[in-house]
Amino acid sequence: MKIALFSDVYVPAISGVSTSTQLLRNELIKQGHEVFVYTVKDPDAKTDDNNIVRITSLPFISAKRMAVNINPQVRYRIKKQKFDVIHTQTEFGLGVFGRSIARQEDIPFVHTFHTIYEDFTKDMMAKWPRFVDNYTAQLMRRISRKFCNSADRVIVPTAKAVDLLRKYGVVAPLDVIPTGLDLERFSLAAADDKKKLETRSQLGLKPDDLVLLYLGRVSNEKHIDELLDYLFKLFPQMTKLKLVITGEGAAFNRLVKRVATERQNEHVLFTGPVPVTEVPHYYAMADIFTSASQSETQGLTYIEAQASGVPILVREDPALEGIVENGYNGHYFIDEDSFNKGLFVLLKELETNRENIFRQTTLSATRYNVSTFANRVVETYIRAGKEKSNTGSCCV
Repeated sequence: MKIALFSDVYVPAISGVSTSTQLLRNELIKQGHEVFVYTVKDPDAKTDDNNIVRITSLPFISAKRMAVNINPQVRYRIKKQKFDVIHTQTEFGLGVFGRSIARQEDIPFVHTFHTIYEDFTKDMMAKWPRFVDNYTAQLMRRISRKFCNSADRVIVPTAKAVDLLRKYGVVAPLDVIPTGLDLERFSLAAADDKKKLETRSQLGLKPDDLVLLYLGRVSNEKHIDELLDYLFKLFPQMTKLKLVITGEGAAFNRLVKRVATERQNEHVLFTGPVPVTEVPHYYAMADIFTSASQSETQGLTYIEAQASGVPILVREDPALEGIVENGYNGHYFIDEDSFNKGLFVLLKELETNRENIFRQTTLSATRYNVSTFANRVVETYIRAGKEKSNTGSCCV
């Protein structure tokens, strides 16, 4: 098949959407498909593989970028490719552009719902009057509903996303396909003890430090402040306990300032974004992965941590059903008491039986093999194409 992926974010940007899109692209190519990725220009993208087409973009909110100035020549060249399917990864920018091409050329159109935008905007609008927040949330729900209903089929990663979209009023066919991972990247990093020590040393960490890692977008809806609230109380009692925050986003500067103001720089380290090739080593050097986010549709970083043999301590969320097995590969928390309890249990288990935790967490990740993911996505492509041929028209 000849496939076009449209995304407003792509590597080297760090996010679940960029990772998912790259993994899908690479595996589809491996399986013999011809794949083009249409994405935004990024100043950090020095080189790209073949058929990665970057379109002029400007900075947007929360370290995102938005495509601008999509000239007629770009549209003409895309139409000339005669794609078998168009698969969008966003409801904005290039997602809208990809949809317009699919409609004009009568091409099967598949969309993946990645982001709960009402949660995203709720935190962005926290200091605004409530009516603004409510209006923005309603707008985001309306945009998600209309965009998903315009697709021939919609891919969602979890049952949580299905329930949410049905509440929004989405009636388009939904296929639950958890995002896959290139598990070997993480298992190789986990086995490289020398690199673990090097990574810690580069960050100014000691071999015996107890390292919690948050890796992902550093933005308000991820509730990193909640982690800091809990840990600032623990650091005076646990001098070896450290938190490494890896990534970038709208909350980055504010959080750096907060940590400095509260004189916690010795315990909280900000790395900023790191190269994609280094990401597995950041997981591998950690003892525990942690997050307080409740805005995930799947939680890809949680699975990456597990694939690295790292147990997770995360806020309870329906999106994590089947990913976190409480007491087996990690622990949920819902408040400060449960966070502390989960942390102490994990630290004790790491001290007494680290090999067992490694085995259990890596085994949990095996169900998310990228080849299985890509196979199921192709099945959705085929299904969308057959349905479109039978109806003879595109869903609106």
